[in-house]
Amino acid sequence: MAVAGFLLHSLPEDAGRVETEAAAFPEITTYGVHQGCYVVAVAEAPGRGMEELLGRVRGIDGVLAAYITSMTVEDELEP
Repeated sequence: MAVAGFLLHSLPEDAGRVETEAAAFPEITTYGVHQGCYVVAVAEAPGRGMEELLGRVRGIDGVLAAYITSMTVEDELEP
């Protein structure tokens, strides 16, 4: 599994709903809203599927941008 930390940027009035919708994805855990407009989240998915997953999250109504803050695929690498 790849693990990616990211922020979803939204307008402050949309942040709560964006967090709720992002948290509904089984691969995503959210950690609240930072500075009123950034949903803090972590996604766990196969590395090859991460781009598609983040594309679906960016498609949530009210998401202005998604910023990946970290990503690791270490456990998917062959020894």
